[in-house]
Amino acid sequence: MKKRDILLDFTSLLDVTLIVIFFFVLFSHLDSQANKARTDEKVQELESAIEEAEEREFDADKLAKQLEEEIETVREANERTAYNINEMLSFNRNENLKIVLDMGNSNWGLRIIHKEDLIEQIVQKSDVSVDLLRIIQEIGIENDQTIFCDFTYDGSEPGTRSAYKIIVDGLGKLKKEYKYLYISETDLSIGKEE
Repeated sequence: MKKRDILLDFTSLLDVTLIVIFFFVLFSHLDSQANKARTDEKVQELESAIEEAEEREFDADKLAKQLEEEIETVREANERTAYNINEMLSFNRNENLKIVLDMGNSNWGLRIIHKEDLIEQIVQKSDVSVDLLRIIQEIGIENDQTIFCDFTYDGSEPGTRSAYKIIVDGLGKLKKEYKYLYISETDLSIGKEE
C-alpha cells in the first residue's frame, strides 16, 4: 500500500488564532483603561474624603478650642463675681477706696481713704499714678480684684480744673495696671448755691 501524503493546512487556524489574539489584546487594553478610570475616580473620592475629614477635624479642633475658651470665660466670670460681691459689700459699708482732692491757695493735695482710715496724703505732683499704685499695693489689693473708687472734688474752687486733669490722667494710667478699677466722680460744686 502506498502511503498517502497528508497535507494539513494551518493557514485558516493561524488566521483565527491571530484574530482571537488581536481581540484579546484589544479588549484587555480597553479593560485596563476602564480599570484605570475607575481607579482614578476612587483615588479622587478618597482624596476628597480625606480633605473633608481633615476639614471636619480642623472644625472639631476649632470648636473644642472655642468651647475651652468659653468654659474659661465662665470660670473667670465666677471668680470675678466673688470679687465683685466682696467689693460691693465693702462699698455698701463705706469701706471702699476714696480719693479726695483738697485745693489750697497755691497748691493741691489728695487724701487717700480706705475703710474710713486716712491712708496717706499726696502733695501736688505732676504724676500721681506712681503714688496711687504704691498705696493700692500697700493696702493689699491684687491686680485681678475689683476696686470701686470714689473721686471727690469741688469744681468751683480755683485751680481744680488743672488738678483734675492731672489726677484723671494718673487714674487712667492706674487703670492699665488694675483693669477692674471702677471710678465714680463726685463734684461737690454741682447743686451748690452760690
